[in-house]
Formats: sequence, C-alpha cells, structure tokens
Amino acid sequence: MKSFQTILLIVFAFFVVGAVLIFSGVIGGSKDDNLVSQPVTLWGTVSKLAVEEVLRRSADTGDKFDITYVEKSADTFERELVEALASSEGPDIVLAPHTLILRQKDKFLPLLWVSVPERLFRDSFVEASEILLETDHSLGLPVLLNPIVMYWNRDMFTKAAIAAAPSTWLEIQLLPERLTILDGKGNISEAAVGLGGVNNINHFKEILTAQIMQTGNAIATRNEVALASTPGADSALRYYVEFANPSLPKYSWNSAKRSSLDEFIAGKLGVYFGLASELGIIKERNPHLNFDVASFPQISSSERRLTYTDIYTLSVLKNSPVTNAAFAVAYRIAMGEVAKSLSTTLKLPSARRDLLKVTTGDPYLDLFQSSAVIAKTWYDPSATITRNIFADMVESVMIGKSGPGPAVTDAATRLHDLFAI
Repeated sequence: MKSFQTILLIVFAFFVVGAVLIFSGVIGGSKDDNLVSQPVTLWGTVSKLAVEEVLRRSADTGDKFDITYVEKSADTFERELVEALASSEGPDIVLAPHTLILRQKDKFLPLLWVSVPERLFRDSFVEASEILLETDHSLGLPVLLNPIVMYWNRDMFTKAAIAAAPSTWLEIQLLPERLTILDGKGNISEAAVGLGGVNNINHFKEILTAQIMQTGNAIATRNEVALASTPGADSALRYYVEFANPSLPKYSWNSAKRSSLDEFIAGKLGVYFGLASELGIIKERNPHLNFDVASFPQISSSERRLTYTDIYTLSVLKNSPVTNAAFAVAYRIAMGEVAKSLSTTLKLPSARRDLLKVTTGDPYLDLFQSSAVIAKTWYDPSATITRNIFADMVESVMIGKSGPGPAVTDAATRLHDLFAI
C-alpha cells in the first residue's frame, strides 16, 4: 500500500512540476511563445550595442523577445536599482554580477526547485554558479562568467629572453629579477608584475582571494567564515605583499605607480592580472601593444586549480508586474541559443557546461572558457565593505603594523561581524 502511495506521489509531483514549467513558459508551445513575447525591461552593465545585436540575430532565427535593454554603469548600477525599486519602478530582470545579487537577494524572486530543479541547475551550469543556490531555490540563472586571467607583455618577455608565460606562482616570483627595471634614483620604471598594492592594483581583492582559495581556504560560505579557521590565508597574504618590499628580490611594485591596468597598457608592466572583459579595453587603448593572455597562475605543488570569477546572472525582480513573462524570458535566454550568442559577441565564457565543451575557434575566448571551468568565487556579503577589510589586511602587513597571521585573524573577525548584521 505504501509503495502504491509513493508512486502516486511521484506521479503527482511530476505533473505539478510540468504544470509549473509550462505556466512559467519554460516548456510548452504557444504559452511559452506568448510569455516571451510580452514586453519586459532588462537592466545590465554589458554593452547595449552587443545585447541589441544578439537580440536582432535571435529574432532573425525565430527566437523573438520584446526586451527593452537599459545599459547601466557598473559604478552606479546598484544604487540606481535600489532607488528605482524604492519608487516602485525599475526593471523586470537584471543581468548583474553575482555579488550584487547576493547583497540584494531580498529584492529578487526566488526560483524554487519546482520551477528550476536543483539537479537541472547543477548539471547545466559551472560549479562556481552554485553560489546562487539557497536552501530550496536559486537566486537567478547564470549566463556569463568573467574570470581573472593573466595578461602578459610579449616584448618585455622577449627582451628578457623569457620564452613563455609563467604558469605557477614560483615562476611569477622569479620575474622581478629579470623584468623589473629601476632608474638611477631607485624608482621602478618598468615593473615585472602587478602584485603587492591595494589602491593602484586593479582587482587586488579578487587576485588575493583567488590565491587564498588556491590553498584550500574557502574564505566564507553562507554558513561560516573560514578565512582564519582554515590554513592558507596567511601564507597567501605574505606572498602577495612581498612584491612591494624593496628589500626582497621579488620587489616589483610600490604606491607611486599608476594603476596596474594603466601601467600594462603603457607597456611598462610585464604581467597584469585582469578580468576577461578587459581584453577589449586593452586593445582599444593601445592597439600596438604586443601582448597575450594566459591562465591565472597556480600553486606548483597543488592539484587544486582555480581562478576567481564574477558570474553575470539573470534575476527577476519581485515587484515586476510581469514575473511569469520575465522568468520565461530569463529561462529562454539562459538555456537557449541567446546565451551562446552573448558569449561569442561579448567574448566572455558562458556559464553553461555544454557550451564550455565546444571550441569556439577564438583563441582568447577559448582561453577564457578554460578559465571558466576552474573558476570559483566565495560568499561575499558586501563587495565594498569586504574590499576595505581586505585592503586593511594587506596594508597592515605592508607597513609592519602586524604580521600576516594577526592580520588574517582581524579580517576574519570583521567578516564575522559583517555576516551578523
């Protein structure tokens, strides 16, 4: 009898899931088409020209959406979103980094397992995307990844008779002796690698957190802060700050330098750790720069390979008047051909596992895709506050205020306090 009841429950659950998916526009014919043809507003920080080009191409192939896309500045996006929602306005969907989604998760519609099953999510998207998973729902549908990679100056390497880009941190720490050039006054005129600083190192927090995570330290999850309770953070911190120590052979950076991105674009920096999305910026600002891209370096003695990534996610706003249509559009984009088209147009790797299996023929995008496969992130509750916490941690060691161990402990305490808010 119990077996028969169990079978009935399974069958009933199957039909419930199917009904929800059809109603949401995830599967099914005319209902799906009707939902995705309803007008929705999408806000994001990626190029408006690129998004509109992708939507035009999708319409030509019969996949039509009625989307009004509004491009926002990454610097003001979150503030504008919160202000708009406070006025009962704003978009129906956002395409935003996961850090924003986590900070403002109470604003977004939970995608319950009945509409996007957990197994479907895990099987469809790269592991880094699982930061979006809550107890019984996801916070959105991941579309693109933006991993940290290594840009390197081919001319500087050739001049120093270095045949290839470094792949390990051991190789990185040997670069300053061959690439860093000091002038007659001891100033750095050409730097080997952009590490060691805070304010003038682009993405210093993302670089340092990747180094910490490579040691096996998860930094923080939604349930605990592991920064000080798990080994590795102090050694990664010590390694990072030593590049700004003039008394060491690996000295390569100081506070007098311009931003690491500016130095690299000017041809004065051998290795720049930047986001995949910065490829176009570098090419545009210096078309004659002879550079290439390689994977983020790894710990030579470890089998754990990873880099940091941002995850651009489609999330539906709770106060949207067309949540069913917005969800149907988000699902069709994330799971359909539009995701692939966005990836190739923006030259950013897809969050979808099946698309990452395919070689694109674009050497940069293929490299970015291989980085996406090993990319990770951590549960960052407030990117601005945690940036300050990590900045203080680095600077306290740089000025000799504390050692790496106490600096990590202090940062972990502040993270605990942040999570308790």
